[in-house]
Amino acid sequence: MGSGEFEPWSNDIEAAALDGRTGPVAVLPTASSTDGEDVFGRWGRMALEHYATAGIDARLVPVKTREDADREDHARALEGTAMVFFSGGKPQHLAATIHGTRLWEALEDALNEGAVFAGCSAGALIASQSREQRRDRGVRTGWVFGLGLVPHISFGVHWDKVKVIPGLRSVVMSRIPSGSWFVGIDERTAILGDGHRWRVYGLGSVMVRHAGGTLIHRGGATFETSDKG
Repeated sequence: MGSGEFEPWSNDIEAAALDGRTGPVAVLPTASSTDGEDVFGRWGRMALEHYATAGIDARLVPVKTREDADREDHARALEGTAMVFFSGGKPQHLAATIHGTRLWEALEDALNEGAVFAGCSAGALIASQSREQRRDRGVRTGWVFGLGLVPHISFGVHWDKVKVIPGLRSVVMSRIPSGSWFVGIDERTAILGDGHRWRVYGLGSVMVRHAGGTLIHRGGATFETSDKG
């Protein structure tokens, strides 16, 4: 999601993502934890209220620090989940907090068992290819580095708002290597897919750029991203 987690517009994509899965949704507002307890708590409450309204079981996993992310009880909270949702905030803090921890191992286990990874804003950015994956693909420069959950794409969020700052889109686009995929997601817009085939949901559009050019897709459209070059 480019923005707008836990708002009514997201009901359709979350229903499609869950697709009959019956486990709970684990919610981690970790990316917001540097903004203080009030902000962290507000995101947690919004999430639980949102899922309760939709009749979906949800649990808050209060991970704020790497020490929290290494706690066994927090890692166990991801067991049996249908979806693990990382909401917005600071992507660097989120990545540094969870990467290589017991929670990260539990996330990988959950995904291997069929859980859905979901992220909004910072939570979406961490799904981007990692710096090491870019190097392996022969790409030496770039814009967004993540934790490598989707190893051939860099994601952008709030993409419709980027153009509000004069020249910023041009700067961003100039730093995207021609051999790498970039997917820019507007606010209150989302994509759902398996890493290669995607469908667009929500109110805005998605910009997809690769060596073959740039395409814009709106809600209901589908597109593909190849991991070959």
